[in-house]
Amino acid sequence: MVVVYALIVTSGLITAAIANPITDDGFVYDLGKCFALVGIALLTMQFVLSARLQWVERPFGLDAVFRYHKMMAGLTAGVLLMHPVLLALGGGGLGLIYSMDAPWYIWFGRVALVLLLAEVVGSAFRARLRLEFERWRLLHNQATLIFGLGAIHARVIGGDFEVEAMKVLWVTMVAVAAGAWLHHKLLVPAVARARSYRVVEIERETPNVWTLKLKPPPGRARFDYRPGQFHFLHFRRGRGLPSEEHPFTISSSPTGEHLTSTIKESGDFTRTIGLTSVGDAVAIRGPFGRFSYTYYRDRRDIVMIAGGIGITPLMSMLRHMRAWPVEAEVLLLYGNRTEEDIVFWEELQEMTRRGCPRLKVAHILSQPGESWTGERGYVDRAAIERLVGGPYSDKMYYICGPPPMMDKVIRDLKTLGVADDHVEFERFSL
Repeated sequence: MVVVYALIVTSGLITAAIANPITDDGFVYDLGKCFALVGIALLTMQFVLSARLQWVERPFGLDAVFRYHKMMAGLTAGVLLMHPVLLALGGGGLGLIYSMDAPWYIWFGRVALVLLLAEVVGSAFRARLRLEFERWRLLHNQATLIFGLGAIHARVIGGDFEVEAMKVLWVTMVAVAAGAWLHHKLLVPAVARARSYRVVEIERETPNVWTLKLKPPPGRARFDYRPGQFHFLHFRRGRGLPSEEHPFTISSSPTGEHLTSTIKESGDFTRTIGLTSVGDAVAIRGPFGRFSYTYYRDRRDIVMIAGGIGITPLMSMLRHMRAWPVEAEVLLLYGNRTEEDIVFWEELQEMTRRGCPRLKVAHILSQPGESWTGERGYVDRAAIERLVGGPYSDKMYYICGPPPMMDKVIRDLKTLGVADDHVEFERFSL
């Protein structure tokens, strides 16, 4: 897959080298054109990476694909930014960059580059800029305009595109980008709306955590998934409530009849989750992700480490283990602030009593009440040493929680000699 990606990104260079190997331009100017060819190919592939194509994400997990997409966005902007700079330094003159008398097709390129830089900066510093999700999404949706302006600019001004093979390549890139966008934005959402699930039950787990049980439309089977995976839910509730799409973990086991997601009130949208009513429609896209013990089954004992609402994918796995017992022993280290914040408290107790799976649970509270007799503090190296015990390297670790907690736990496990391939986690953010 990586080799295919590299070949696509360099396809413009390869085609130009074969079709038009000799030019009258200097090295720096030619280098500037090469940067443009690579940049437009990178921009094309950004549409593919963001389209949630399951055959693309399945080998890696959507969280990894999206992180790569974000990293490539910075590279794409840098490559395309160097394009006019190198052309100017290679003989085109600085007027190419700042002249107000430039032809319209030059302005198309300039506007596309400015919009691209704004999009990359907005995404990279979204938290610092306090950019709300929906505003960020609107900013992100200008990608089609960026690509359109850039593609027209390249076709009109690019001398290499006079060669027939390059014309075919240009049409192919436009078709790939347009196809990925149409699939992601129009086709799949339309199908998901037509096959909307319905909310059949709402359960309050804690004061700010809710579980929604979802049922497919009559005559359609629930989609299959692996325990620990997630999906995108697009609520269409009416009543003045926001209609937005967000990713949520599937907290149910695929052995069950219904589909559930357990959602914490943590943002502008999720604060309205408790206002959802039975019968509300929910369009679903999924499943996604590789955070599931079923991908890595062996006889090693399992240590699950959760922080707050990060328990949901681990609960899906535990529920699956209850239906399909595993040989391994399972230890769950579950960190929360207070006893009131513990999700699935009673069900976890019932699992430990029944011994299926062979589960031990250690609740660790950072702000316990006076009556709390369990573990206190944080899920850190000291807690791991105290509760897991060595040897640490012969166990599998599944971690889900707030990013700072996950980062620290992963570092702690490395210092304890745990190999990277014994640690699985999902770091998902849009």
